[in-house]
Amino acid sequence: MTFSVTIQSTGERFTVEPGETVLQAGLRQGITLPCGCHGGVCGACISRIIEGRVVYPDGQPLALMVEEAESGKGLCCVGHPASDLVIEPVNSAVDWEPWV
Repeated sequence: MTFSVTIQSTGERFTVEPGETVLQAGLRQGITLPCGCHGGVCGACISRIIEGRVVYPDGQPLALMVEEAESGKGLCCVGHPASDLVIEPVNSAVDWEPWV
């Protein structure tokens, strides 16, 4: 099933196809999202999940602490939407440096 993701602060909206992570879908559609390792280890892509739910098919990511998940945060690089989402990246897209 295809889901939509809206970034609260900018109003940007994009769709996530089945099997895609939130980050993969955003990048595919030209949406600038903070990212680093693309594997759930660095935490650069952490976002507040304002509406909706994210799941992690490969298990809880290393960079997402239990307290963060309980407070409504999620990782876009390994998170798959389980519904339409409204998110807000915690790290500004200008302040991060992706790992190479």
